Amino acid sequence: MKCPAVYIITLNWNGLDDTLDCLETVGGLTYPNVKVIVVDNDSGGDQAGVIERKFPDTLVLRQKENLGFCGGCNVGIRYALEKEADYVMLLNNDALVPPNLIEKLLCEIGSLGSVGAVSPLIRGYPDTDSVWFADAHWDRETASFISRKKNESVDDLAKTSPYPTDFACGCCMLVPSQVFARFGLLDERYFAFFDEAEWCERIRRHGLESYMAPAAFIYHKGSGSSCGMISTYLITRNRLLWMKEYLRFTERLRSLPYLAKELVWHIANLAGLSGGKHYSKQHSRVVLKGYGDYFRKKFYKWDAAAEKLIFDGSER
Repeated sequence: MKCPAVYIITLNWNGLDDTLDCLETVGGLTYPNVKVIVVDNDSGGDQAGVIERKFPDTLVLRQKENLGFCGGCNVGIRYALEKEADYVMLLNNDALVPPNLIEKLLCEIGSLGSVGAVSPLIRGYPDTDSVWFADAHWDRETASFISRKKNESVDDLAKTSPYPTDFACGCCMLVPSQVFARFGLLDERYFAFFDEAEWCERIRRHGLESYMAPAAFIYHKGSGSSCGMISTYLITRNRLLWMKEYLRFTERLRSLPYLAKELVWHIANLAGLSGGKHYSKQHSRVVLKGYGDYFRKKFYKWDAAAEKLIFDGSER
């Protein structure tokens, strides 16, 4: 009996060393029917060429611009669907995978009902006994996703049967290809961050759940392809978009005190009234830019003004 075809999609954006490390572990997978795609988001130099030479069995899809996590993954997903993949796995380029990852995930998927996506337990690296992602639960009081299992041991979690999560993590999630084909790809307005939360909530409205399968695991180095200010800007902006589209008005109201407090604090920080103990003035400017761009309905990639804030480390 033929094994289902699994297409693994990872992105490279000026993260060559991480990507090579990731592909080295992917090359050790024992599952017999794997195709590997690297979408290069217009990295500098000859990074795409280096990947092709070091891993000749890996397909590198070169892009002419940085399409972000969403756009880059969508390029790979469309290719996988055209090639009639049975499953698509999104995998961060700063992840490291054990040889039996796919067998374990497919085994767990087989035990579930209406499954849209499944993630393994994501452990830290180099502190491999730490939990980086074990579940996601929306907390209206803090307007953020929190983990209820973050402090559990990896050994205890590994003995746990699959359980639902508000979203499967884009760092590593396995999706039956027909789910992408029927319900659409990642929403490119998000560019990166909150995109998997949006997609998993979208498929949930069609009766498909997202699961954690902690008997399987990967290691994650963390933030290998995005600097802190990029994530600060995108999370600030995209959180508001996700809340507007997927929370009832009364639920959004419960988060309003927290959001108002956050805004006031960052304004005070710029005015020099916060003591500056927690965040720089640059950080506060980026947060306020994220709020402003949400209300101006400026989505997808950051504009020139946001780019200047994100990549300018000076305290002006």
